[in-house]
Amino acid sequence: MTLVSTSLPERLVQAFSADIAAGRYPVGAKLPTEPALCSHYGVSRTVLREAMARMKSDGLIDTQQGRGSFVLATSARTPFRFEAPSAQSTESILELAELRLGVEGTAAALAATRRTPAQLERLKRCLDDMAEALAAGTSGSEADLEFHRTIAEATGNRHYGMFMAYLRSFYAVAIDVSRSRSARDDGLSQQAQDEHRAVYQAIADGDAAAAEQAIQRHIRSASRRLADQPASAGSSPADAAASSSNQRRKASTSGSLARDSGMTNQ
Repeated sequence: MTLVSTSLPERLVQAFSADIAAGRYPVGAKLPTEPALCSHYGVSRTVLREAMARMKSDGLIDTQQGRGSFVLATSARTPFRFEAPSAQSTESILELAELRLGVEGTAAALAATRRTPAQLERLKRCLDDMAEALAAGTSGSEADLEFHRTIAEATGNRHYGMFMAYLRSFYAVAIDVSRSRSARDDGLSQQAQDEHRAVYQAIADGDAAAAEQAIQRHIRSASRRLADQPASAGSSPADAAASSSNQRRKASTSGSLARDSGMTNQ
């Protein structure tokens, strides 16, 4: 079975639900391994993991460390769901960035006044790990993701942590794409590192306004780095339209951030 859709994770969830309802995977059954599922459904590990994260959130499956994933229900029912960004769609990643501006801006401000010494130390460790990855020419995505997760935890508000846990697989796609594109230019990678350092320093200083502005500046800059990527040779008219949309979104996001920063400084 091969899934063909502009939203592969969503289609994969639907296919899983149908197979569970048909008895292919009975309630209580252990799901096959990742390689077997990828082969059966004709998807990548990234798509599979996004779909698994959704199904776990929906209460359709349960993943147990060291044991695997097990079927919990015969259908997925949820009143709310995010559309996961696609690694092939810059626009979907920029849409997530617009959400992050507000959520992570407030989270960073709260973290600056509520973080514990242990959480600050973890942020510093993530920063150091990202610096080592930059020097080694490797991704550093996991440290980047942990950096943002720790900020959510440092708010002291469990809902931020729950929200970040729900979005973790979605953030992973956005961060992986951002870092892979920045890696094409050493200057861009260093710029991203400097932005993370500014966020860390503001939180370490206990400066809520500076922390909010620093993380919004980072998200804004990451969006600009994505939107500024030139279209590849042989791009289709649809690709060109998407690129134009990305540029408009970048300008809109930048303007929104400028207004937010101005309000913060008042």
